Amino acid sequence: MTRRAELVDSADLALGRIARDIQAAVPNSLRVKTDTSNPNRVAIEFLNVVEGMRYRAAGTNPYLSFTQTNTQFNTIGLFQFALSNSTCTANNCRVVVYNTGANLGGAIPADNPSPGQNVYSLATAPTCTNCVPTPGSVTITPVGTTVTLANGSTEGSITLSTGVQFAFPSPRQRLQIVDTPVTYICDSSSGVQQITRYWNYTISAIQQTNPASSPLSTASSATLVTDISSCSVTYSPGTSEQDGIISMVITLSKGGESITLMRQVEVDNSP
Repeated sequence: MTRRAELVDSADLALGRIARDIQAAVPNSLRVKTDTSNPNRVAIEFLNVVEGMRYRAAGTNPYLSFTQTNTQFNTIGLFQFALSNSTCTANNCRVVVYNTGANLGGAIPADNPSPGQNVYSLATAPTCTNCVPTPGSVTITPVGTTVTLANGSTEGSITLSTGVQFAFPSPRQRLQIVDTPVTYICDSSSGVQQITRYWNYTISAIQQTNPASSPLSTASSATLVTDISSCSVTYSPGTSEQDGIISMVITLSKGGESITLMRQVEVDNSP
């Protein structure tokens, strides 16, 4: 009974931690993938939000324009967390506006993010005739663009080292300040049998499931729970009118005892 109670506590704490992280993810950035070479290994990835804000869309103060590039714009309200977040500061915060999570399709659609519409795409929206979004536009500030945050008396200010044009305005004027992606790998393979959290690595268009490969090989990591004997993760992204649902089922085994816990998490994908 003691052993089973310990396994239940370990599983519950692990699923609770993953759930809290997922609920702080950039809308439409969650993706789930099983390793094709090792079906005992499944990865959950998302982009971590340090702080959510609303941008100024009009007025006398600098506001965010979607018809031209921007080097400075204000937020409605002051920054509460991003200015003191050491991880965000060390990795140069990035700004996300209206991530639709659009994909171009393929065998694994999530590994083929649409340029200018998906935070995992490393390219800007392509040039085409009468196309949407505007050529050169993005949903996340590009790598190499320094983001400087500051608080004024009543509003925050975001300054970009190079001009950036975001693809689509958010219906609710939302933006997210982000630091790095986060990956949880549940590996029930013999000799591993653990869930590990990875963070502090660069965004990649293709979701990585092997911790020995880039970019996870250079990421910070921590073991969340051991004694994993099986993992199952399914994700339904939902729609603009309905939250997504991620279902996680893990089994822990130790000393002849096994327990199975399931956790479902609502994912707010309204950008």
